[in-house]
Amino acid sequence: MMNRNIIYIMVMMLSLTTMAQKSTQKASDATEIERLTKVMYQFFSTDSVDRFMSATDSLKALCLKVGDEVTFYKAWSNQANYNFTKINREKGLAIAKEERAYAEKHDSKYGLYASTNSYAAMMSGMLMTDEAEKAFLEAIDYQRRFIPDENAAYQYIGLAKIEHNRHHFEKTIDYAKKVLEEKDVQPIHRLHGYNYLLFGLGELSKANPNDNALKQAFNEAYAKRKKLIEDQGLQDATGGIVRFYEAQVNGRYAELPELATKVVNKGNRLAFIASAWAYVGDYKKAYEAHIVYKEHTDSVNRAEIGRAASEYGVQLDLAKAENEMKDLRLANQEHREYIHHIIMGTVGLIAALVITFLLFYLHRRNKHAKEIETAYGKLESAHEKLEDAYNQLEVTTAAKERIESELRIAREIQMGMVPRIFPAFPDRDDIDLYASITPAKEVGGDLYDFFMQSHKIYFCIGDVAGKGVPASLFMSVVVNLFRLVAKEGFPPEYIATRLNDTLASDNENGMFCTLFIGEIDMRSYRLNFCNAGHNAPLIIDRPVSSSEPCRPNYIKMESNAPIGLWPNLEFVGESIENIKDRTLFLYTDGITEAENSSHEQFGEKRLYDFFKSRPFTNARQTVDLASTAVAAFVGDAEPSDDQTMLCIKVK
Repeated sequence: MMNRNIIYIMVMMLSLTTMAQKSTQKASDATEIERLTKVMYQFFSTDSVDRFMSATDSLKALCLKVGDEVTFYKAWSNQANYNFTKINREKGLAIAKEERAYAEKHDSKYGLYASTNSYAAMMSGMLMTDEAEKAFLEAIDYQRRFIPDENAAYQYIGLAKIEHNRHHFEKTIDYAKKVLEEKDVQPIHRLHGYNYLLFGLGELSKANPNDNALKQAFNEAYAKRKKLIEDQGLQDATGGIVRFYEAQVNGRYAELPELATKVVNKGNRLAFIASAWAYVGDYKKAYEAHIVYKEHTDSVNRAEIGRAASEYGVQLDLAKAENEMKDLRLANQEHREYIHHIIMGTVGLIAALVITFLLFYLHRRNKHAKEIETAYGKLESAHEKLEDAYNQLEVTTAAKERIESELRIAREIQMGMVPRIFPAFPDRDDIDLYASITPAKEVGGDLYDFFMQSHKIYFCIGDVAGKGVPASLFMSVVVNLFRLVAKEGFPPEYIATRLNDTLASDNENGMFCTLFIGEIDMRSYRLNFCNAGHNAPLIIDRPVSSSEPCRPNYIKMESNAPIGLWPNLEFVGESIENIKDRTLFLYTDGITEAENSSHEQFGEKRLYDFFKSRPFTNARQTVDLASTAVAAFVGDAEPSDDQTMLCIKVK
């Protein structure tokens, strides 16, 4: 009996020891999962690829071991999103697809929920905002119905980002607040919530710089964000943007140019640098920075052209395949002729050799028949691919012709918006005016306009930033607004101010144009003008005697900002007392920046020397000869920009 009791006690002690070990191991695993989760979120917003991937791989393996489904799929989704944004989109999409397949195979509701979040985030990253918004909202609904213990912070962050990119800053703030109101929010998600809250408040403060309630709300959120980072040891790549907004909201404008250079993302950095110089009142530097920003965004957009070129490359490869198959057919024909000659050469041999050779031949023929069959199979496959390529080429060609036709119509409409009837004022002999516009593409962004109102001539010339259809649409708006405001008889500086206020509001694409606006009083011959960032016109005085050259001079002008960049600007106007018997020549930078094949520009010096050479009899001759001089300089080089000229001679 005693032996049985001893055995029983030993079994009980062993069981308790095992349970204690399991409990200890379980606690150890839970602690390690907590640690790895913290590391994962700590490096999610950084470029430490190896540390992030190592932590998430370890976390997935440990969660799979202990059955922590939620953290397992969170780590997997974070890997997909991290790869998509930091490394390679295709790799990120592949990881998300793998996660989705695994979740479906194991019938995991949380896995399907997590993969939906990944899909939404990637759609947002590819600027498919409507699809991303729909997926985020579906994920929130799915979470509320099936996973009530989970919070929706991640989805609200995604929706805040979408609304911020749409410039819907009130909605951005609403979604950011929803992030912060959710329960058990991860520190990194709380940080993103504060970020978008501050982005929205910062943007609203631009339009309402004296709103103390906005300023107070911003500073309170900024302080909470700072404490969160200190408490959790978080790293955040958007910190430069937040610090920029903090200085802006609190009126420390002198700090903005330096803070803008600390923004990590290049596109954002260039945009903030332009905004910073505008805040400190240096519109020349702001304009120059905005040009660099537009060039950067244009270069990013040119990646789409590369993808289109690769499609044409595939078509060329298929055409090459057809030629290779033709060569293969010829090789097969020569091979059959070779076999026929062998057969004819065996006729005189003895029967045993004939039989032996025929057996060998039959073996070879069977082998070559299979090779020929394979070759023809490849040929047929290549032919089918080639037919598909030709069909695609027909569709592409038809689409190209349709686009070209639509662009021709657009060009006719655009050219119909600027005056084309010359002489401009046939009933007057005291004014000679002529203009020309030559787009670098089917449609362009250059513009000019003129009309007579009572005893005054109103005119303008401008250049929209960019080329193609977007520039042409913006150009049409500028021309119509100019006519609408100028016909009210307002002075040039007021016209520029009104145009700028209208075009700068809700200008989400950052479009702008340089513009020179003039008004000539034909009774006093006074020229009133306002220059909004445009090239300085030339005013040309006749030579004193026939033996002397003309006397051209670039007009020295006030440096106003271009139209459409910043609202609430007051444009400054200027005047020339008398332009009677003088020639006014206006142009866009497509003239002075026209390049030849050696990439030399025509330049202001050549334009000056051209007008200094000899007098011209009328406005049309002046424009035609200037156009000829530029064309001769450029030679066979492709035009890089629209070329527009406007010449006015007051007699």
